[in-house]
Amino acid sequence: METVTIPKENFELMQREIEILRHSKVYKRLLEFEKNISIKKFSRKYLDF
Repeated sequence: METVTIPKENFELMQREIEILRHSKVYKRLLEFEKNISIKKFSRKYLDF
């Protein structure tokens, strides 16, 4: 594993962006989607493959 060094300002900006995304509707929908597909097993026919 490699260590990557970034400026503190960039790190703080990334933390703020992550926090904003966590509170967005899109992120919540993605979590719901992941939860729903983990419960139900989809077949190839169901997904039109």
